[in-house]
Amino acid sequence: MLRAALLLLSLPSGCFAQIVTGTVTGTVRDPSGLAVTSAEVSLRLSATGRERRTVTNEGGDFTITGLDAGEYTLTVSAAGFKKMERRQVNLATGERLPLGELKMEIGQLTETISVTERGGAVVQTQSAERAEVITSKQVENIAIRGRNVQDLISLLPGVVTGTEQEGLSSGGQVYVQGSRSTMNNISFDGVPGTDMGNGSQLKITVSQDAISEVKMLISNYQAEHGRMAGSNIQVVTKSGTRDFHGLASWFKRHEQFNANSFFNNQQGLPKGRYRFNTYTYNIGGPVFLPGRFNPNREKLFFFWHQEFWPTERVSTGRVTVPTALERAGNFSQTIDVNNRPITVRDPYANLVPFPGNVVPANRVNPNGAALLKFFPEPNFLDRNISRGQYNYVFQDPNSTPKQTSTLKLDYNLNPNNTIVFGYSRFKDVSEGAFGTTTASANWPMMRKNWTSVGKSTTARYTRVISPTILNEFSFGWLAQPADNFYEDSALKSIQRDTVGYRLSQFTPKANPLGIIPNATFGGVPGAANIDTEGRFPLYNRYHLVNFSDNLSVTRGSHSFKVGAYIERFLRHQKKAVNFVGTFNFGQNANNPLDTGYAYTNAALGVFNTYSEISGEAFMKVRTGGYEFFAQDNWKVSRKLTLDYGLRMYVLLPIWEKDNFMAGFVPGIYDPQRAVRLIEPAINARGQRVGINPVNGREYSAAQIGAIAPGAGDPANGMLVAGADKSYPRALVDNRGVQWGPRAGFAYDVAGDGKMAIRGGFGLFYNRFFTELFSNTLVGQPPLLNEPVINFGEMNTFLSSTGLLYPQAVFSADRAGKLPTIMNFSLSIQRDIGWGTVVDVGYAGSLGRHLQWRRDINPIPLGANFAPANVDRTLTGNRPLPPAFIRPIKGYNNINSIEGAGSSNYHSLQATARRRFIKGFQFNIAYTWSKTLSYNDSDTEAISSLINPRVWSYGLADYDRTHVFKLNYVWDGPAFQGSHPLKRGVLGNWALSGITTFSSGVPLGIGFTTTTALDITGSASQGARVFLTGSPVLPRSERTFDRAFRTDVVRMPQVGTIGNAAINNFRGPGNNNWDVAAFKNFPLYERLKLQFRWELYNVFNHTQFSAVDTTARFDSVTGAQLNARLGQYTATTNPRLMQFALRLSF
Repeated sequence: MLRAALLLLSLPSGCFAQIVTGTVTGTVRDPSGLAVTSAEVSLRLSATGRERRTVTNEGGDFTITGLDAGEYTLTVSAAGFKKMERRQVNLATGERLPLGELKMEIGQLTETISVTERGGAVVQTQSAERAEVITSKQVENIAIRGRNVQDLISLLPGVVTGTEQEGLSSGGQVYVQGSRSTMNNISFDGVPGTDMGNGSQLKITVSQDAISEVKMLISNYQAEHGRMAGSNIQVVTKSGTRDFHGLASWFKRHEQFNANSFFNNQQGLPKGRYRFNTYTYNIGGPVFLPGRFNPNREKLFFFWHQEFWPTERVSTGRVTVPTALERAGNFSQTIDVNNRPITVRDPYANLVPFPGNVVPANRVNPNGAALLKFFPEPNFLDRNISRGQYNYVFQDPNSTPKQTSTLKLDYNLNPNNTIVFGYSRFKDVSEGAFGTTTASANWPMMRKNWTSVGKSTTARYTRVISPTILNEFSFGWLAQPADNFYEDSALKSIQRDTVGYRLSQFTPKANPLGIIPNATFGGVPGAANIDTEGRFPLYNRYHLVNFSDNLSVTRGSHSFKVGAYIERFLRHQKKAVNFVGTFNFGQNANNPLDTGYAYTNAALGVFNTYSEISGEAFMKVRTGGYEFFAQDNWKVSRKLTLDYGLRMYVLLPIWEKDNFMAGFVPGIYDPQRAVRLIEPAINARGQRVGINPVNGREYSAAQIGAIAPGAGDPANGMLVAGADKSYPRALVDNRGVQWGPRAGFAYDVAGDGKMAIRGGFGLFYNRFFTELFSNTLVGQPPLLNEPVINFGEMNTFLSSTGLLYPQAVFSADRAGKLPTIMNFSLSIQRDIGWGTVVDVGYAGSLGRHLQWRRDINPIPLGANFAPANVDRTLTGNRPLPPAFIRPIKGYNNINSIEGAGSSNYHSLQATARRRFIKGFQFNIAYTWSKTLSYNDSDTEAISSLINPRVWSYGLADYDRTHVFKLNYVWDGPAFQGSHPLKRGVLGNWALSGITTFSSGVPLGIGFTTTTALDITGSASQGARVFLTGSPVLPRSERTFDRAFRTDVVRMPQVGTIGNAAINNFRGPGNNNWDVAAFKNFPLYERLKLQFRWELYNVFNHTQFSAVDTTARFDSVTGAQLNARLGQYTATTNPRLMQFALRLSF
């Protein structure tokens, strides 16, 4: 770890650490309304006793910054006035809390006026940012079955999420304000948890029971917040307090408590297995030694939490494996799916059948036989059931336990210096031989363990330099090692020496463990394969370090803040490649060595193809950036506050430490050096063959389209990183400083804190994710190649030279434009009484320079129909292979990674919030919105042949017109003093719930044809259906079999592209009610037992989630053949139940 830290600190890069502290403001006035200057103001955190002090300025205003979230007591004192004490002042994470005007009364300092805050939501009159908070009361009581942060976030306005997670998870898609899921910055106590690889998963996550609050900055937030272009989601973990607190919980889900699903009921099937057990505990309090250290319990505090998900499941499957006779070369008993004997032929005797379908023992290839013997023997021989599709069934026990741990230490050195230390750990394990992470074979080939351990460390030091100057320094470290673990016996079972496979390979250095080659057996129904995952044994090291320093200065009516952020990142990992080599023993009538049966090919030692990567593939990825900001919160008048600032970004591109990257550069491609391809021809014997156009050498027909040896440069146009000093090492330019202005206002309409008009604008930049380049540019030709040997023999293939085929490669747009989001809003907030604040407003965002992929080597529309592109060696006017028709010879797709996409989001957002008072709290969030985009993810390709505005622009997949969310918490009366029976039965109940209504997903209509008919004349561009009218059905006409108008769907004519848009109608919406009931049993003093009954989809409302949208047309008549077109094909979960017991104090 130390070595990794030193390496990170040596990188010339930088950026980040998130602000989670808040600010309290107010104005002190005398009874006549005049300002009280030099009044002493103090805030004391009830949980720990930490106190902060300041004095009012000449206008009577005060500002206290750098405050942790929690409940405070405010005290104001001034000569000639009674002391004011205001209790239960609740500050949320990162909140700028306006207390308004505080009226002092004439009197003596010895007299005290105590006021308890009425609670409830507060109108935000001091900041323009759009932000929402999920409070500790919601976190504790809202039932989320997966107990994930991502699912909690779904409660907020402007948010669209994917499917709710079933358990503690690092996955889950979250879309905020029309931005992509890769644009959110989710931090845990200031440390970013988002995966720098793909941008959407989390490297760490914490339990719901360890979370104190969650704050989401949605739009036009201040310059102090950066790193990503979308929302900024701050997860703050719990801290210890002056009193000890703890809990232990057990949650249980089982299929016996659930309703059956719609389709199971329809088909008469029983409920599927559904079992989860969750164990969690935590404890927190002061660290003290009576009479020696921290006797007043106001200095050092701790919080510790762990949660365990010991999930077990069984993966099942069915495959075909060689029989005992077949392993010995005896195919006399082998029959096909129609129970007819197969015929195996001798390729060395003019394809005469082997006598008795038996390969002579002296001709059985020992290495091919060793691969056949590697498989287990058949264990299911009842062909009345299997129909010849399988002969081996298996049940593989999988273990996928997860564990999360959280530690928090808060140390108040003295009133002016505090230190906070945090540590989180998320362990994710997948163990098994089939159906688990890194288990790639289609049967339990090797049992291994994949373990990922995300670890986050944070430290924050806050120094109060003076009552008006504060400095915060933060450090964060996020690491994630991921490895394969396995028993020695498991490894030996797949090694060449153990299996009896004695052949070497072209690049043995890439396979130091001596693992047997991969093998496929095409033509055998359900054949088991030999497949070692291309990164085995997995090695992944992920390190991210960040530093930040922020200085806050209050001067008069101005609150200035400046800061700098540095982030450094590295990732070392293997890239998935074919490092063991792969034999394709499948049937191929064009193979002169084919015996007619894949297992016989292996037994005889002949193959269809063999391929192998030319070297090792290990990447050492680096990136980082610097960010600086300056901002001011200016209270212009009693009513008007302005926010303005500037954030400066220097976000560096991604590079590989050893320059193990290459990309296609159009400017260096030389047509004069273009390769020639092996062309189709008819030889003197009337056979279709391939011909080298340079020297006339004859090849098999299967090699048509391969790169002719010695004819041109196969790496023409490819640039290796660092090879050309005039080109950036990262293959994209460093954009330098990017300017992100922020501005906003908050206007207190009447000056009484009851109603505010707020608006603002911000410009935000997104960083690149490493997988965008590492999964594409790393190890590209000419660094690594994968030649193919066709129609060979196992005994001699190592003396052969394979051919290279045109490959799909990637190109990076050198401009390297950073994804940019402009967001803006205008809204009105109003306190309507009953502790409730309503917010209604417009919120929008514009995305520019968003990532997409574009093929710059497409086959033109209609090119397959052109006479010049017809393959004269075939009948039926069939076109030449695609590589012959592409404009840039020697390549297939050349996918250019470009920052050229756009998106538009406009919405009406309305919320009603009541914080927890008098036993009740609720939040309502309604969003009416529209999101338009060219593509929905960084890796999605757009059309190169049709104007993207025409072909690709439309509703985003995550667009939802309407989303309504209601969540609530109600604590029932305890009935203290009532009859014990009444108190026991009716007292201490609580109720919470989530109600969701949302529009459906935008859907498009696709199609296939019975003969794979070429509609557009281009392999680069497919067609869409032809619609004779709108496919949208009125709600009253929709049925299970008819979700849209299928009668308007037609096959497009050959030579056209159809007329359908990217989206044609909406899928079914969502109407879901989750409810949880709690019963608390007081046991002894603060000790209580809680029983929880959680019901998800409590009314068991069938909610369809997918529609069959793929038409199938008869290629000749155009008739639509798919009888299920327009039918619903899936639902969300039926009613699920979870029970829990919690013991707490």
